[in-house]
Amino acid sequence: MMAAFNPEYWEVSLDASRLDRFASHAALWFETETDRERRYAMQDFYRAVSPVVRGLIDTKLTGRQREILRLYFIDGKTQEDIADQLSVSQSTVSRHLFGTVRSGKKVGGAIPKLRKAIDGAPPPEIARALGDLRRRLASAS
Repeated sequence: MMAAFNPEYWEVSLDASRLDRFASHAALWFETETDRERRYAMQDFYRAVSPVVRGLIDTKLTGRQREILRLYFIDGKTQEDIADQLSVSQSTVSRHLFGTVRSGKKVGGAIPKLRKAIDGAPPPEIARALGDLRRRLASAS
């Protein structure tokens, strides 16, 4: 007898004895040592650069850019939701996040400002964390 498919939960009931036939390394949730080391390396990288990026956000962006950046990336709101909340157009939200093109050159925007601040002369903490990340990822391979 075949198990019934429940589309509401996307589940297929299965006898536990059948699950025992699968090797654990073939499971979807299986994580190799390499995967684990990469995950730890990324966590350490984010932990090291987060305070620096927060500082750049506080010093390089306007108040409106900081607000929109927080709503978009931290709170996970859509541009449309942010526009409704702040009583501005969606295109205004997009410009605050990503900038706009004027005379063939991209100007403004929170993301380009942060990228420029980091790419121009990366803070030593970011450069050090990036070097550590590269070494760890290379050794994990």
